[in-house]
Amino acid sequence: MNWWAEDTKRAIQEQRALGQLAERSSWLSNPIKRLAEGMRVAFDFDVQIGDRTIPLTLVYPDLFPDAAPWILPRDGKRLSGHQYGSQGELCLEYRPDNWMPDITGAMMVESAHRLLSSEDQTGEAAPSEHRTSRAQQIRQSFRRLLFSPDTISGLSGLAEGQVEKGEVLEQESVVTIAAQLARIGPPDEPVWSETQKRGGECRNVNAIVARIPEGEGRVCTSFSDLRALLWSSALPELAMDLASSSEPTFVVIFDGKRIYPLLVSGQDEGRAIATYDAIFVEKDFKRLDPEYERLKTAKVAIIGCGSIGSKVAVQLARSGVTDFVLVDSDVLASGNLVRNELDWRSVGFHKTVALSLRIEEINPACTVSPWAISIGGQESGAVAAATLSAIEECDLIVDATADPKAFNLCASIARRASIPMCWAQAFGGGAGGIVVRLQPDIDPTPLTARQRIEGWYREQNVEWPDDGSSQPYTDASGPGAPLIADDADVTVIASHLTRFAIDLLARPDATIFPYPAYLIGLREKWLFSAPFDVRPIDLGEADAWGTVKDADAAQALEEFLADLDPAAADAG
Repeated sequence: MNWWAEDTKRAIQEQRALGQLAERSSWLSNPIKRLAEGMRVAFDFDVQIGDRTIPLTLVYPDLFPDAAPWILPRDGKRLSGHQYGSQGELCLEYRPDNWMPDITGAMMVESAHRLLSSEDQTGEAAPSEHRTSRAQQIRQSFRRLLFSPDTISGLSGLAEGQVEKGEVLEQESVVTIAAQLARIGPPDEPVWSETQKRGGECRNVNAIVARIPEGEGRVCTSFSDLRALLWSSALPELAMDLASSSEPTFVVIFDGKRIYPLLVSGQDEGRAIATYDAIFVEKDFKRLDPEYERLKTAKVAIIGCGSIGSKVAVQLARSGVTDFVLVDSDVLASGNLVRNELDWRSVGFHKTVALSLRIEEINPACTVSPWAISIGGQESGAVAAATLSAIEECDLIVDATADPKAFNLCASIARRASIPMCWAQAFGGGAGGIVVRLQPDIDPTPLTARQRIEGWYREQNVEWPDDGSSQPYTDASGPGAPLIADDADVTVIASHLTRFAIDLLARPDATIFPYPAYLIGLREKWLFSAPFDVRPIDLGEADAWGTVKDADAAQALEEFLADLDPAAADAG
């Protein structure tokens, strides 16, 4: 319902206040009430500014008096520099950022009169309190070249009159093209390269980068303008090359102060340009703890790229991990979208491949090895062995499968190679989940840890309220029913698992977690008395990590190798 129907008393007060203002003010005339688009109440009125009569409209929003009305010219003319766009509303003393419900429409009209009469009398723009963010300033910019202090440094390294080939990366949305200068110079010997290149699906556009005399740059609106600029800057060969080429070419002109980006396209006499706005992007401040630098050199194996594994992979990529081994045999289905980090663009792809692309969208410098196999399943022995070897080369193993067979293999690799391991499981019905992390020689080995967790469950003497495969550590085999939990439930558990993973990598000798395992409750169910009920589990002392060799292992190995024929060839 509209505000004027809900609060008729206030609506009448607004009308009376505007009428009383017209009676006592010679500059205000003809206030007429009407219904504007969307059943909004509006008042058309005229204000006298010097010898001009200016037609204006006061429009009340649906949420008045909790939201501010606005005033705009009825004839669509530009009235002031304090105006949103050439035909938009006036920026007045009372605005959304300082609005109070006791401010009236009549007060807005008085504010509009003060603004226009002040500028009419002085011939100068009224003092401004308007502060716009960078995002507001570029709202109408549809083609953008983003540059940073590093970009300026690269361009400043060019001598005046120097012309270099380059590369621009572009991404396009429905209404915006965002570009980035990725390289100055040839690919094999670049003069400068961007260290933080755009990720995702980018267009690679050939570029020409030119340094012209300082302060001589200007915005070109046609190819003839560009040609004249290049001739006046002693770059006639570049002007002729661009005129004779039929290939789209991105041109970046730098005059020592400003960047002038544009795209040249078309053929022969039809060469045309599309200008881009150069948008300065401040150097990012540090947002991560210095300890996270260790993550950049870590290699992480994520076994299971479903709802939990996909989220952990992306969170680790955002946190600084750049080397991944992903293992999952499954293909993303549309039904997975309720919880998986991936979206419709990946439906029908193997999860490992799609997740690899997602990680590279976040950080193109990441190295990702996808293994689309079922660990512990019916696979080629050679492929399975290669997968296990790839996992063994990692600094951390994350099991996100909730599958006993996969867990057993991960546990074996972690124990034999003394690799830290962590895992998680979300419980059905949004009840919560468990997260576990194990450090070699500090915590028990994975299989021992699981046995102790199951023993802890039994000690609580509380039956799981539901049947099905979503119970904690069920050993049921087969596909079973899908886990009933929403994205928020799973994200909570995945995020805690990521925190464990980061802790193992960034703080190997000084963990912030006093316990290696936690049950996390998200609702009143099973052991949990309420949401956010957390139960730590003490897993006890460590047992034997690594490979235990017998005292006579060396002699046994010698006997085993004695009858091997090094000249024998492999089968096939």
